[in-house]
Amino acid sequence: MRTTRFAARGSGFAVAAAVLAMVVSAGCGSIGAGADAAAAGRSAGLREPTVPDVSVRPEDRIRGVSFSAPRREMASDALQSAAAAGADWVAVIPYAFVDPADPRVAFDRERQFWGETAGGVAKTIEYARGSGLSVLLKPHLWVRGQGWPGEFEPRTSEQWETFLSDYREYILRFAEVADSMDVEMMSVGTEVDLVALARPDYWRALIAEVRAIYGGRLTYAANWDQYAQIEFWDALDLVGVDAYFPLVDDPTPAVEMLVEAWEPWSDELREVARTAGKPILFAEFGYRSVDGAAGRQWELPEGRRARGLPSNGAAQAAAYEALFRVWWDRPWFAGGFAWKWYAGTPSAEWIATDYSPQGKAAETVMASWYEGDASAGARPAMPVPLRTSVTAAALGPGRIPSGGRPER
Repeated sequence: MRTTRFAARGSGFAVAAAVLAMVVSAGCGSIGAGADAAAAGRSAGLREPTVPDVSVRPEDRIRGVSFSAPRREMASDALQSAAAAGADWVAVIPYAFVDPADPRVAFDRERQFWGETAGGVAKTIEYARGSGLSVLLKPHLWVRGQGWPGEFEPRTSEQWETFLSDYREYILRFAEVADSMDVEMMSVGTEVDLVALARPDYWRALIAEVRAIYGGRLTYAANWDQYAQIEFWDALDLVGVDAYFPLVDDPTPAVEMLVEAWEPWSDELREVARTAGKPILFAEFGYRSVDGAAGRQWELPEGRRARGLPSNGAAQAAAYEALFRVWWDRPWFAGGFAWKWYAGTPSAEWIATDYSPQGKAAETVMASWYEGDASAGARPAMPVPLRTSVTAAALGPGRIPSGGRPER
């Protein structure tokens, strides 16, 4: 996610009570769930819209996490922590790489992370099944020198031909993996929005080829500022949105303020769902545990510039709570995938300002809405204070938190 544009369900958690009390004391407002939370959203002025012919049963709503592929093979139970926190889906992400100067698409290479290769993806899917998780296979392009694919576009006719041919091979290869592993859903791309807008006929043809191989549901994950312009939603099963909408720039805004800030985006999303005749899927959603997490996230320091950035778990937890209050009970909302989740129990220092909710107040919020138990997948108390300093080693060399992957 990036852009150059623009503008208590399950209140029996003892851990939740303690952690959320900390969040409230940090000034982000009370955090509830279920019917009371929905009522709170309505009292803040949000309408309860309906979209004809688009409905997702509550029991079918996706409770997902986006898995960060490990460098080396993981333990077979590494995804159990996500299931314990209430997740019933996981997004498995096989990255490919492209150089803007020479846009050949490189994927399934020996030097890649284990979890990004076809073999690692297949094994991860197997492990997900063992933890009771359904799977979204979600190919993601990493652009050398910039990471985010949203500004990538070939420059010449020859480059267009090379890229489109290679990208087709990449997607069809993983369509074969999805079919062979009986994966429940696949995305045909993630935030390659300039290409998607420039060549809609190419994408329609690609989608048809994927359907000839793979029989599961299909989506595309568009960035929050471009999804409404995508022309081929009718060829897919769900409207996929990477939902990093800017809400409030305050360091630690109140939940009620965030709920109200969702309203204009809610109207736009409802209209796209109505026009496409498809439910909205948040193919990614999430917030870092830093000041201003619910604002213009792409402007926050990242990578080496983020070293020493103060942690703010209250801001992250409030943003999670507001998102669930606004969206969880809407019939045209298909659910979503929290960005992001690591194998096992990641280092608290490592993820102190990261997007991951693991071991933080945000995990407790997510688990309460997903009807899981954060205490089974996270430490019994906050691993670091809600606001703390991160050492220079916390993010590690070259980490780009918003891209979810280190630069090569």
